Amino acid sequence: MKFLLIGCGSVGKRHLRNLIKIGVDKNNIAAVDPRDDRLNEVKELGINSVFTDLDEALHNDFNASIVCSPTSMHIEQSKKLMNKNINILMEKPLCSDLKGIEDLIQLKEKNNITFMMAYVFRFSPLTKKVKELLDEKEIGQILYARGEFSEYLPDWHPYEDYRTFYMAKKELGGGSILDQCHIMDLFHFLIGNFSSVYAFNSKISNLEIQADDIAELTIEFDNKVMGSIHTDIFGRKHKKKFEIKGTEGNIIWDFYNKSVTLYKSSLNKDIIFNEFDEDFNNCYIDELNMFISACKDKSLDIPDLNVGIDTMKLILEAEKSHKSKKIEYIN
Repeated sequence: MKFLLIGCGSVGKRHLRNLIKIGVDKNNIAAVDPRDDRLNEVKELGINSVFTDLDEALHNDFNASIVCSPTSMHIEQSKKLMNKNINILMEKPLCSDLKGIEDLIQLKEKNNITFMMAYVFRFSPLTKKVKELLDEKEIGQILYARGEFSEYLPDWHPYEDYRTFYMAKKELGGGSILDQCHIMDLFHFLIGNFSSVYAFNSKISNLEIQADDIAELTIEFDNKVMGSIHTDIFGRKHKKKFEIKGTEGNIIWDFYNKSVTLYKSSLNKDIIFNEFDEDFNNCYIDELNMFISACKDKSLDIPDLNVGIDTMKLILEAEKSHKSKKIEYIN
C-alpha cells in the first residue's frame, strides 16, 4: 500500500512514525504540508516524497491517506482524495460544518471508499474494559453519564506559540467544542445516538484566541439516558474522565490515572482495574492497523463517515443551542 499523509503537525508526524514502526516502506509514504519547516522534519524521518500542495501530490498514485490538516479543510480535501479512489483515515473532528457532506457521502458509496474516523480513544484498553462491563450489564440499566476533557491550550504544543496554532482560530476549525469531541464520540460509542442538546459554548478565559474555550452540554440520548459533557482548554490540571451511572452501580474511566473503577451496589465496594498498557501510542498503532485492514476488507466494523457526521450534528446543534438558549433536537 502507498500512503499519503496530509498535514505534518504533531499528530501527522506521529502517524508517520507509526507507519514506519509497523513496517511500511518509507518509499511508499508521501507527505503534504504548506510549511517547509514541517516538511524538513518529515525528511528527517526518512520520507523523501514531500509536497507543499495536495493537487501536486495527487499526480501520484496512492491507496490510502491520513488527513491531519486543519478541520476547515477536511471536506474539500476528502473530495479530492475520493475522486482518486484513495481510502481515508480522518483525524477528528470530521469538519467544522457539514457543507458539502452529501457530496462526500455519494463519493464514498460510488467509489467504495473506506472512510474511518480517527477516534483513537475507542482503542484505549480502558475504553475496551468499560465496553466489556457495560455489555455484561455490570451496572444494570444505564441512567446517566458525565464526562470532562479539560486541558490548558498552551501546554499542548509548548514548542510553539499557541496563538499561531490552528486551535486558536475558529475559522480553521479550532476551539474546544470541535477539537475535544473525543468525549462526545466515547459517549456515542458506549451509550448510543444523540437525541437533543442544551448547551453553553463560548470564550470566558484570558487566552489570546479567536475561538471558544469552553463547552457545557446537557444531552439526551435516543435510549432516554441523560448525559452531561464539559470541555475546556483553560484547565490548569489536565483531566480526561467520565462516569456512567446505572441502576446497580457506577463506572469511572480515568485516562490520566490509567484506571477503570467499577462500583457494585450488591458488593458495596469498588473494584479497580489498573493493569493497562501505559503507552498510549499503542492505541494509535491499533487504530492504524484497523484502518489498513478495513482498506482490504470493507465489511469490517469501523468508526466510519456516519460516526463523524453524528458527532458533528451534536456539535452544530450545541452551537445553535448556545445562541437560541433552547433545547435543540438532533435529526
